[in-house]
Amino acid sequence: LLDYLAQQLIENGWRLKPLHKQIVLSAAYRQSSDPNPAMTKIDPGNNYLWRFNPRRLEAEHIRDSLLALSGALDEKMFGPGSLDPGNTRRSVYLTIKRSELIPMMQVFDSPEPLVSQASRPSTTIAPQALVFMNNPHVRQWLDTLAANLLKQNKDSLEKSLTQAYRATLNRAPTKQEQKDSLAFLKSQAADYKKSQQKNPDELALGDLCQVLVSLNEFIYVN
Repeated sequence: LLDYLAQQLIENGWRLKPLHKQIVLSAAYRQSSDPNPAMTKIDPGNNYLWRFNPRRLEAEHIRDSLLALSGALDEKMFGPGSLDPGNTRRSVYLTIKRSELIPMMQVFDSPEPLVSQASRPSTTIAPQALVFMNNPHVRQWLDTLAANLLKQNKDSLEKSLTQAYRATLNRAPTKQEQKDSLAFLKSQAADYKKSQQKNPDELALGDLCQVLVSLNEFIYVN
């Protein structure tokens, strides 16, 4: 296989894009990650590539996805970078300063800036969950998403709920998820009303969006 790919690289004038296209359009690359008991019994380690191995998004993609959800992602290309973690440009434009690294990027295994990196790890640690729960920028972006959903659906919690699932998980909620999420929204909105918070429905929907992006389903490619 490696000999074949090397030959393809040469025949395409040493250009990588045609090689990348051939790989991502291959049957092996485009497989689902759905389990198969019979195949698992034969090849539990997936050595023969009978399924796609789920992989976590990289730090830049996670941050960009959150910005895209809020509608705040600045897609402008080129120009100076920034050290501001709340900057709305794509994460590739975040400035790397060794004495002032951005915590959200570090916690999701952004490359170590002190030495060259041939690859980056994909760790699973508690602070990753805490980013979605406590990071003020994440909450700000999700509140914006909630406000946009309510505005689009004329303050209908049920329609906004469905759109929240589609926006964050790229699917509609199951019947049980719909029931549980609606109960959660009503309970949260009632609590916000009791504490005399402004926009209780918006805050409740923001809470739900925060729950959804905290799921593995949001940051793993299947």
